[in-house]
Amino acid sequence: MNADDFERITPVEEQGATPFPDSKGNDTSESRTLLNRVFFSPRIGMIALLFLLGGLLYLLLGKEMRFFMVPSASMESTLFAGDMIVTFNQKAYARGDIVVMKHEGEYLVKRIIGLPGDSLTIIDGALFINGKYASEPYVRESMHYYIEEPVLIPPGYFFYLGDNRNLSDDSSRGFANYAEKLDAAARLSYLGVLNDIIGKVHFIYYPYNRLGNLPSYILTNTAGS
Repeated sequence: MNADDFERITPVEEQGATPFPDSKGNDTSESRTLLNRVFFSPRIGMIALLFLLGGLLYLLLGKEMRFFMVPSASMESTLFAGDMIVTFNQKAYARGDIVVMKHEGEYLVKRIIGLPGDSLTIIDGALFINGKYASEPYVRESMHYYIEEPVLIPPGYFFYLGDNRNLSDDSSRGFANYAEKLDAAARLSYLGVLNDIIGKVHFIYYPYNRLGNLPSYILTNTAGS
């Protein structure tokens, strides 16, 4: 026996296991294998559990669960293209929440950076909320653009960015130094509408090596507000 034999454990169907006959003597190994895969698969079980959890939350709390797939790299390194995520709708959202929203007929997944009444600037690759520095440990790399003129978020709107700042189509495109000179009405189209938020991202359910809750990060400024 080779040393490699101690490292490799093969599935039962590769080991030539004896078929288990039914009462008529027919080989049922294939059908049983299929049933095992369907009814005893951890993956199927996890998805079933998610649906059950979603139904209970909807009945008990009125929270709607939705499933989405991340389409691009704009949220790396928090979410990756192809990640499958679960959202729950909420009555209110906070800075730092990752949300799925409907914007101009498309679904986007981004992070809320500013809420109504906030004033935002980006200087030397750093974010400032209401004049105070805001730490963002989740950002993949410093921003290559800047927003010197404060952006005041009007009622009913929010400012959103992707964590992969320099490769994200987000609110910065209406306000950053590289953006076209737009009037106030045109710039509103680059903000998110609070009523268009589908829900907050809570969970990654695929791929399975990334399965789990998405860490919450409440974005605050240095004053803690």
